[in-house]
Amino acid sequence: MGQLLSNLANGSLVKLNENSQGKKFIKLDNDHYGSGTGVTMLRKDAFSEIAWNASDSNGYKNRYFGCTLDNFCDGIWPLKLDPEIRDCIVPVPIVVAEGNGVATLHTIYRKGFALSCTEAGVSGWQTEGKKFAYFADNNKCIANLDETATAIYWGLRSPFSDGVSAYVIDSDGTVDYDNVYLANFAPRPAFNLKSSIVVSDAPGSDGCYTIESVPGKTGGLYVKNNGVWVAVV
Repeated sequence: MGQLLSNLANGSLVKLNENSQGKKFIKLDNDHYGSGTGVTMLRKDAFSEIAWNASDSNGYKNRYFGCTLDNFCDGIWPLKLDPEIRDCIVPVPIVVAEGNGVATLHTIYRKGFALSCTEAGVSGWQTEGKKFAYFADNNKCIANLDETATAIYWGLRSPFSDGVSAYVIDSDGTVDYDNVYLANFAPRPAFNLKSSIVVSDAPGSDGCYTIESVPGKTGGLYVKNNGVWVAVV
């Protein structure tokens, strides 16, 4: 029979495919970014560490929008998902500090994004959005390298108060900061899915709920039949 994705408890695991390989995602909250913004999900594991690498626009070394981490989370990573799931991503407004020691905050829309210090429940230079209750302690902030038991540094979108550093979650779940040109910022994308997605009534043996149906881009539903998405007329 199934249930709505939005009905799952925060902290529940849901399995989605990346390049046809099942990966685990954590449900963080419903409508965290405003009414109708859907269900916020976070990749359970992180990818390999990369540099944060800002674009150096107008001399900015740690401006998030347009940096390597931003481009990976919003551009490269969504293409790994099944097209039917990609069509269910809801772009949401995220708050981002300007960088380069400038206190100005900006609101930008993203399909995939790195969390901020504020959202991850750790101390940062600026208040960027609001905390997810899921991050109740440092242990909840720890992320492993993809499909391993090795804890890894993962990158936040928050620039530090200087002009060359950004915040990172250490392998013990505490917050730190590092130079943006160093490969210490593993991507751990967050994103929002439509609340009308239907998942299984109970988790499987791996502790994950599975997707049963998703709304089509132009109407109707898609269900998986033997691993293949099929349109329901």
